[in-house]
Amino acid sequence: MLVAIGKGIELDVDVTRFNSEVRDHILRTGLRNLLMDAHASATAKADPEGYVKKSRELAEKKLASLYAGIVRAQSVGGVAKPTDPVSAVVMRLARRAIQKEKASDIAAAPKDQRLALINRLAAEYAQSHDVALRPRAEKIVALENVEGVPMPVKKTEPVPTKKGKKAA
Repeated sequence: MLVAIGKGIELDVDVTRFNSEVRDHILRTGLRNLLMDAHASATAKADPEGYVKKSRELAEKKLASLYAGIVRAQSVGGVAKPTDPVSAVVMRLARRAIQKEKASDIAAAPKDQRLALINRLAAEYAQSHDVALRPRAEKIVALENVEGVPMPVKKTEPVPTKKGKKAA
């Protein structure tokens, strides 16, 4: 596994060489960091009464997205592009569906909040309709990845121009 560690350095790590204690430590540390990052935006300063509850909700949402195969998810503004191509297509299908179903809700939202609303609704839709969307998304990804013979490119002729007055 190629691991980018910063400063342009990448190390090729053979994870099969780790014993079970080391693997468990790496998994625990990595999950802890991902879940901590997910709930970091919920602060006592922003919400003195409900920040612990909000923190838990954000961490649980991140864990649910990991279970769903979505690696990169934002706690604010919805889900970012998943790294898995099938999950990306699931999100694309979900976004299209909610834009049809919830068009009036989206139009009623303030203009600066519409994208966040669309992303949130699409993430919820994708999660609740994953069983129905995933087989279709897998077919789409398979079709998109078929390497066929490229179509020949038709060369264009120069476009005739009007003859007019010569520039002075």
